[in-house]
Amino acid sequence: MRKSAGYRTRAYALTGALILAAAPAMAATGGADGSGADLNRNQAAELCTRLSAQFNNLKPFKEGLPYWQKANAAFTSGKADCAGDKPVQGAEAMRQAVSDLYVKPDTL
Repeated sequence: MRKSAGYRTRAYALTGALILAAAPAMAATGGADGSGADLNRNQAAELCTRLSAQFNNLKPFKEGLPYWQKANAAFTSGKADCAGDKPVQGAEAMRQAVSDLYVKPDTL
């Protein structure tokens, strides 16, 4: 009996360590699912700036590729939302635009 209790304790400790290790990664993406749902307006505005710069840096390399039209449309929509009254939605659209270019979007 003693032997199985030791394994159980180690399993619980390992599970706890994995959960604690994953928490910062979830926070860095703006939510457990990476959706940005936890962003406030100021954070979203900052993320819009970062994603805009990232998209513009990718443009010379990705423009004209088959997935460019979809990504550019999402970026244009997101940029308008960021400039308007919906920075959280804009940041999400811009994040999707960068993802559509097969690049990992920047985070805060």
